[in-house]
Amino acid sequence: MFNKIWQFEIGCQFRRPTLYIYFLAILLFTIFTFATGSLPLTEKEHINAPYAIALWCAVMSMVISVAGSSVMGLPLYRDIEYRTKDYYLTYPVTPAGYFWGRYLGALLCMLFIAGAIPGGIYLGTKLGPLAGWKDSHQYGPDHLSYFLQPFFCITVPNLLFTSSLFFGLVALTRNVKVIYSGGVILFLTYFLSFFFLFNDHSGTVVDLADPFTINGVLLQSHNASSLQKNTSVITVNGNFFINRIIWTLLGLGILLFAYGQFKFESFFRFKGGKVMEDDAPALVPASLVSSAGIRFSAVDNRRILLKLIRIELTNLLRDHYFWIILASGLFFLLFSFWLGVAPFGVPELPRTVLLFSIFNDTFPFYFFIFILFYTGEILYRERATRFAAINDALPPPNWVLGGAKLVTLLLLGTGIALMPAFGALFVQITKGFHQFDYYSYAEELFILLIPRMLQMVVFCYVVHVLVNHKFAAHAIAGLIWVGLFFLQRSGMLNYHLLLYSYTPGYQISEMDGLGHMLKPIAWFNFYWLICAALLIVLAALFFYRGVTSSFKERLTLVSQRFSAKISLITVVLFIAFLCVGGFIYYNISYLNNYLTANETEARQVMYEKTLKPLARLPLPKITSIRLFVDLYPGRQQAFTRAWVTIANKTDKPITQLLVDGEKLAAFSVKLHGKPIAFTYPLNYHRGAFNLFRPESEPAEFRLYRFARPLVPGDSLQLEVSSTTMYTGFQNDVYAQDILHNGTCFNGGLPNLGYDPGDELADPFERKKNHLPEKSNAVFAQNDPAGFNTLRAGPTAYLFNLDITVSTDSDQTAIAPGQLQKQWHRHGRTYFHYCQSNPGTYMPFTIISARYAILHDTAMLNHPVDIAIYYLSQHNTNIHRFLAAYKDGLHYFSKTFGRYPFGVIRLTETSIYQSKMTSFTTLTGYNEDFGWNAGFNNPNQFDYCYFTTARALAQQWWRFQVAPNNTLGSLIISQGLSAYSALMLVEKKYGPQNMRDILRDQIGEYLFRRTRLEEREQPLAGINQPYLDGKAGVVLYGLKCLIGEDSINAALRDFKNAYALKTRPPFAGNNDLLYYLQKRVPDSLKYYLVDNWQNITFYDNKIIRANAVPTANKNIYKVMVTVNCAKSHISSNGNDVPAKHMNDMIAIGVFGNNSLDKNGRWQTNPVYLKTYKLCAGQHTLAFFVNGKPAYAGIDPFAILMDRNGNDNLKTITYSASGL
Repeated sequence: MFNKIWQFEIGCQFRRPTLYIYFLAILLFTIFTFATGSLPLTEKEHINAPYAIALWCAVMSMVISVAGSSVMGLPLYRDIEYRTKDYYLTYPVTPAGYFWGRYLGALLCMLFIAGAIPGGIYLGTKLGPLAGWKDSHQYGPDHLSYFLQPFFCITVPNLLFTSSLFFGLVALTRNVKVIYSGGVILFLTYFLSFFFLFNDHSGTVVDLADPFTINGVLLQSHNASSLQKNTSVITVNGNFFINRIIWTLLGLGILLFAYGQFKFESFFRFKGGKVMEDDAPALVPASLVSSAGIRFSAVDNRRILLKLIRIELTNLLRDHYFWIILASGLFFLLFSFWLGVAPFGVPELPRTVLLFSIFNDTFPFYFFIFILFYTGEILYRERATRFAAINDALPPPNWVLGGAKLVTLLLLGTGIALMPAFGALFVQITKGFHQFDYYSYAEELFILLIPRMLQMVVFCYVVHVLVNHKFAAHAIAGLIWVGLFFLQRSGMLNYHLLLYSYTPGYQISEMDGLGHMLKPIAWFNFYWLICAALLIVLAALFFYRGVTSSFKERLTLVSQRFSAKISLITVVLFIAFLCVGGFIYYNISYLNNYLTANETEARQVMYEKTLKPLARLPLPKITSIRLFVDLYPGRQQAFTRAWVTIANKTDKPITQLLVDGEKLAAFSVKLHGKPIAFTYPLNYHRGAFNLFRPESEPAEFRLYRFARPLVPGDSLQLEVSSTTMYTGFQNDVYAQDILHNGTCFNGGLPNLGYDPGDELADPFERKKNHLPEKSNAVFAQNDPAGFNTLRAGPTAYLFNLDITVSTDSDQTAIAPGQLQKQWHRHGRTYFHYCQSNPGTYMPFTIISARYAILHDTAMLNHPVDIAIYYLSQHNTNIHRFLAAYKDGLHYFSKTFGRYPFGVIRLTETSIYQSKMTSFTTLTGYNEDFGWNAGFNNPNQFDYCYFTTARALAQQWWRFQVAPNNTLGSLIISQGLSAYSALMLVEKKYGPQNMRDILRDQIGEYLFRRTRLEEREQPLAGINQPYLDGKAGVVLYGLKCLIGEDSINAALRDFKNAYALKTRPPFAGNNDLLYYLQKRVPDSLKYYLVDNWQNITFYDNKIIRANAVPTANKNIYKVMVTVNCAKSHISSNGNDVPAKHMNDMIAIGVFGNNSLDKNGRWQTNPVYLKTYKLCAGQHTLAFFVNGKPAYAGIDPFAILMDRNGNDNLKTITYSASGL
C-alpha cells in the first residue's frame, strides 16, 4: 500500500493549482533576479557565480519552506477534513505505509517546487543578455556542478528539515493551523536569534545555529576573492558540514518522534471515540435563536449582521492558534522596539518616529501574511465545519453573510494597525522615556497604518472570494503582493497610481512630522480606499453561496446581483475614483514631470550625446557671491537674488557659458542690468505617462553667449535671480530641501558647465546605448587639468561669501561665515553672514529651522564662538559635541596650525539630509545621528565625540587645504580628518586603549570592500569616500612607527604649503605622500609602499602564550609563538602572498584590565616591543615585570588584519621553566 499511497499523494498534489503557482512564482522570481543581476555581488563577481547560486539556494529554500508549508500539511489533514477514516480503517493500509507514503509524496512535491531554483537561474543567465538587461561578460560558465552542489548540499537539507517539522507537527496535533503558527514561530525565532548570535561573537555558534545556513554561505563569501567566487563551489567541511548534518538529523528526529506517537486508529478520533473535527462550529447564542422570526426586513438584517459579526469575532478570539501567531508577532514587535537601533553599539532613545520606522521597515509583510491567512480561515470556516449547506440556505442576503466576515476582517486590520502604537507606548513607558510625540502617533495611525491595513484586508478578501480556493488564494494573493513590491522597489514600474495600496515615499521627522508629504499620502490613501470600496462591490457580485462553486457559474449570477442599488453605488464610487485619480494624475503627470526608469536613462543618454561637446568650453572661477534669499518654509518657496563675480583663470577667452537650472522653477541671468542672450541646446521628449504635457519641452540647460568675450585674467559680475518652488505634488518623495521646519537650501543658484555626474554610469547601459566607456570625472595625478582644479567642482575657487537671508519669525537661519547682524522686519527675521577673510571653498548651504541654541567659546590665539543648534528635546548629547569642538580646536590648532575662522557651528538637520554634511565653519548632523544616542556605559564608543572631531578636522583638511581633482585626493579631506579624529580620541583615552576603536574602523572597511561595485583602489588612487576609515588607520599606524611628532610635522608642513591657495597647483595625493616620505626613514618606507601604493592585508595570529614565574616575585618569563603572513591584492582581485616580508610588528603582554575613575576599562601593558618579523612562525621569549594575563601580536590593531580576533590569547601558566 505504500507505493499506492505515495503515488496517489503525488497525483493529488499535481492536480492542485497551488503547486504550479508556487513553482511558477519561484521560477519567475529567480529568472528575473538573475536576468537583471539583482543580487548582492562584489567587485568582478559573476551574476551566476557559484557563491551567488549557493546564497540564492539558501534564501529561496527558506522562502519555499514558508510558501510550501501547505504542501506538507495537507496530506494528513486532508483525510481529517474529508472524513476518509472509514475507508482507511476498512482497507489493509498499514500505519507505516500511510504515514511514510503521505510524507514522501509531499516531500517530492516540495523538491519539484525547489527545482525552479536551478532552472530559474539557468534561464535567467540566458535571458539577461538576450533581453539586453545585462552584458554576457557579466555571466560566467554554466557548469552543472555549480547548480547541483548547492542544490543538494543546501536546498535539499533545508527542505528535509522544514518538511519533516511541518509534517510531524500535523501528525502530532492533527490540526493544519499548527503549520502556520509553527512556521511563524520558527522564522521569527530565526530572525530574533541573529541578535543573540552576533552578540555572542562566536563564529562556530553562528554557523551551527543557522538551520538554513545563510550565515555559513555569507561567511565563506566574505572571506573569498572574486576568483574563488567565480570558479569554485561552496566548501562543505568543518562547521558547514556539521550544520548540514545537525539540522537534517533534527528534522528527521522530529519526524521519527511523530511517527512513534502516530496511532492509525486514534488519528481520526478523540478520546471516547468521537469523530475528530478541525473546528467545532461555534454555538449559536440563545438570544439569536429565541429572537428568530419570519421577517427579514432591513432592520432585521442589520441586527443579524451585528450578531454575525459578534459570532465571527468570538470564533476568532477563541482560536488558540490566532493568539499564538498574534502573540508571536507582538513579541517580535516589542523585542524589536526594545532593541531599537544601536549604531556603534549605542542604543538610540526610543523616540516615537524611530519605533514607527522600525515597524514600517520590517513588519507590514508579516501582518499581510497574518491577515491573508485569517481571511481564508474566516471565509472558509463554514465549509470546513460542514455548516455551509445550512448557512447558505438561510434567508439573510449575501451582504449580511459576506459583510459580517468583511467587517470582522476590517476590525482585525484596525486592531493590528493599533499594535505598533500601543507597543511603542509600552516600550517608551517601560524604558522611562516620556517624550511622547502624539502628533506622530496620530499621523502614523490615521494617515499611514489604518488606511494601509484596511486596503490590505480588502485585497485579501477579494482575492479569496474570486479564487474560491483557500490555498490557491493564499498563493495568488502572496504572489501579487510580492510582485507589486518587487515592481515598485526595482523601479520597473513605480507609478503609484497603478500599484494598489502604494503611496509616495516619506520619512517621519521629529522636526517636521510628515510635513509636505502629508498631502500626497492622504490623497493616495483616499484614492486606494475608494478602489478598495469598488473591489468590495466586485467581491459581493462573485460571493460564493450555495452550490455555485466555479467562477463561470458565479459569473452568470453577476447580472442578477447587479441591482439598481448596486449599480448606483458602483457608479458613484467609480466617478469618485476617477475624480480623485484625475486630481492625483494632474499633480504628478501634468504639474510635475513623471519619468519611468527607462525614460530617465534615455534623458541621460540624450544629455550626454547633445551637451558633451560643450564640456570642452573653458569655465570661469567663482571669486565672490553676494546673496539675498527670502525663505518661506511654510509655502516651500525660496526667492534668490545674487551677484556672482566670475573670473577667467584659463588661457582662453570665454564666449559661451552653459548654465544648468534643472532644479529651479525659474531663473534669469543679467549683465550690467540687461539679460544675456541664450539658447536651449537640449529638448526632451514627453514622458509616456505625461499625456497632457507638451510633446517636446526644452530642458533647463541654457547656453549663454557674451556680447564681449571674457578674456583671460578678466572678471565680471553676473546678476542672478531665481525662484525655487514646488507646484502640486509628485509621484514620490520630493522637495527635500525646503521643509516646513528643517530647510537645508543650496542658495538657489544654477550650476555652471557640463556635469559628468549626470551621465549614465553603468558600463553595460552605456554600451547598449552606443556610448563610449565612461571617462573618470577625476583626473590622473599628473594631469594639469586635475591639479589645476578643485575637487569641489571646475568653477570652485577660494571666494568671498556674503549672505543675507530672511525666514519665518520663529525660525533661525544659519549659513557659513560670521553673523554680522540679525533683525526683524514685517514679521520676518533677517540674518546677515559674511565669510570674506580668508574666504571659503564650495559648497555652502542655508539652514532654517526652529532651534534651541547652546553657545560657548574656545580661547585660542583668538576667541572662537561655538554654537550648537538643536531641537529642544534633543539635548541628550550636546555636551559630547561641545567637548569635541573645544578639545579639537585646541589640539588641531596646536598641531596643524591656527584656526582661521571666528566661529564653528553644529546644526541638527532633517532626516532627509545626509547623516553628516560639512561646510566652512558649519557642520550638519541629521536628526537620526547622535542627538538621541542613549549612552549608558562608559565603555561604549563615543561616536558623537569621534565623528564631531572628524568633521571639525575638515576645517583644516578640506576648507583650508582643498583637495584637487585628481585620483587619490580624497585622502586629504577624508583620510586626514579620520586620522586627526583618531589622534584626538587617543589624547582622551590613551594610546593603550585604542584597539577597539581601530578594529571598528578596520571592520567597517572590510565590510565595505566586499560590497564594492568597482575595483578597489589603493590609497594612492582612493576614489571612494567611505574608505576614510582605512586611510585613518594607515596614517595612525604610520604614527606608531615614526612617532607622533614626525608625522604631525609632515602634515603641518603640507598644510602650510597648500592652505587657502588662490593659485594652482592645488593639493593632491602625491603631494601629501611627498611630505610624508620626507619624514619616513628608508627602513620603514615599505609601510607606505604596502599600504599606500598597494592593497595589503595581514594574517597575523598568536598560537601559544605561556608564562612561568621566577624567583623574583613580580618577574615572569613569557614565551609566545606567533605566525605572520602578509599578502597583496592583485589587479584581478586575488590574494598574492608577499615575497619578502620583514615588517615591524608589535608584540605585547598585558596584565588584567582595570577600571578607571570613570568606569572605563583600561589595558595595562607590562611588555610592549616592536620586532622585525618575516612570514612564518616565530617563538619569542622575554621577561616581564608584572603578572601577565594575555598576550598579543599587533595588540592595538594598527595593521590591516582580516581577522583581528586571533591576535590576542590568554596566557597559560607553567609551574616550571619552559
